[in-house]
Amino acid sequence: MLNTSPLISHQESSHVYVKKIVSDCKTQVRLLGLGIGIGSYLQILRNRGGDMVLANNNSRISLGRSIAEKILVSDEH
Repeated sequence: MLNTSPLISHQESSHVYVKKIVSDCKTQVRLLGLGIGIGSYLQILRNRGGDMVLANNNSRISLGRSIAEKILVSDEH
């Protein structure tokens, strides 16, 4: 299995794939509404140790640290 790590641990300008979301169902549904689900391809635009700004296709999404820690990602699809 591929190595996964929390989204918050990746540097700016990284490109990652979502592998798992370790959260309750309500949060997973909200993330899906933002276009973030298992298999999603994200670019990290800002990571200042607090809030993160991500690019998902043509969308820009801001996530708080607590949510970003629950999204496990990998560099490979």
